[in-house]
Amino acid sequence: MSAMFAREHGGGEAGLDPSSLIWQDERHFRVHTRAYTDQAVFDAEMARVFSKVWVYVGHESEIPNPGDFKTAYIGTQPVIVSRAADGTVHVLVNRCVHRGAVIARETRGTVRDFTCPYHGWVFGLDGKLLAVSERNDSGGYAPDFDAPEGLHRVPKVDAYRGLIFANLDPDAVDLDTYLGRAKKTIDRKFGRSPAGRIALRGKPFVMRYQGNWKFQIENIVDAYHFLHTHKGFVALQAKYGETTGDYGAHKGGSAKAMRQIRFKGSSWALRHGHAQLENSGTADPEALLNGPNRAYYEALRDIHGEEEFAFVVGRMSGTIFPNLGLIHQQIRTWRPIAPDLTEVTIYLYDLVDAPREFNEGWMRSQERFYGPAGHGMADDVDIFARNQQGLAGSAVDWLVLERGLQTDERLANGDIKGLPASEAPQRALWLAWKQLMARR
Repeated sequence: MSAMFAREHGGGEAGLDPSSLIWQDERHFRVHTRAYTDQAVFDAEMARVFSKVWVYVGHESEIPNPGDFKTAYIGTQPVIVSRAADGTVHVLVNRCVHRGAVIARETRGTVRDFTCPYHGWVFGLDGKLLAVSERNDSGGYAPDFDAPEGLHRVPKVDAYRGLIFANLDPDAVDLDTYLGRAKKTIDRKFGRSPAGRIALRGKPFVMRYQGNWKFQIENIVDAYHFLHTHKGFVALQAKYGETTGDYGAHKGGSAKAMRQIRFKGSSWALRHGHAQLENSGTADPEALLNGPNRAYYEALRDIHGEEEFAFVVGRMSGTIFPNLGLIHQQIRTWRPIAPDLTEVTIYLYDLVDAPREFNEGWMRSQERFYGPAGHGMADDVDIFARNQQGLAGSAVDWLVLERGLQTDERLANGDIKGLPASEAPQRALWLAWKQLMARR
């Protein structure tokens, strides 16, 4: 922690005052530079945000059978997501209770049990301690040794439509309450499957960027940046259109047409920090119903009804605070490593029972924009690094997040509806962040 920060904010993590980092009144919504750069803030986020809210840790299709597991993170805390013999999903702290070694390093796998590589302690798929190696040998443990019960179990684990969430706080609200209106993003995304389900496909794309983790949240639901940050892709789209298999991901044959489409619909700042961009006008239902995948779209219309069908096939993206994004046909998650270092993992998925060519076309559109050979991810990562580079200086304290502030509509339940390019989605995360960071 910097000496100046300690003087201004009263010392270590326990004395951190988040209200001093958010400038909020009727005309202003600004965030202090140090909310992105300071180590004391980062440490407080791990304790007050990631340890207190529901965090996405995986999808059920990654661990379909007993013995299957995957590794994940809750903030900087490594965890194991496992399926026990009875089919129950457990989330276990990935740290041996003996001397602290990480139990599993593999991204995914199948095991009968978990064995610590350091001293051979064995744990069940539910985390229970099954065996202590050489327990009674010379120099072993006393007969009345008070052995730990097993790996620490994350106290709250739940799932919504296959998405698995975990919460380190035993007193947290239930997952359904926490998600609130954000369930619409999930329902509509997964509702493109006639079966209402998805299955992750292949290995994920993993990358790191030199910037704060909150840049990724802000960006996914930022309708304002696309035509500026991704100028090269916009020019490519204008020239080649959907000939590479776009399937509606980036509609519009020119910058003007793309602007008209993107600046329709609405943005949402939801309780608990979630956000949405939704637009039922980015697809032509009649054209889809008379196109090559007519039977598929007719089935979706019959499932959802005319009005909801337009939203299901339209444009929608969303974030589930603090670490999950749903955009196009992908699940995106990120983990904070340091104030200026973040790891992002992108999982493509298939829509169960959708036409094979539809899923393949969506995958090609993802490859075109994301990944090492894509046009879009490189643009975003460069911007995140530019942001962090700019914030390293101390000449200017505040970032401006006031677009749409005067036109946002606050609903009775606390959700906020904004115009399509409002910065309401960005303010959503900061409102939740401020509330959580104020807790002890």
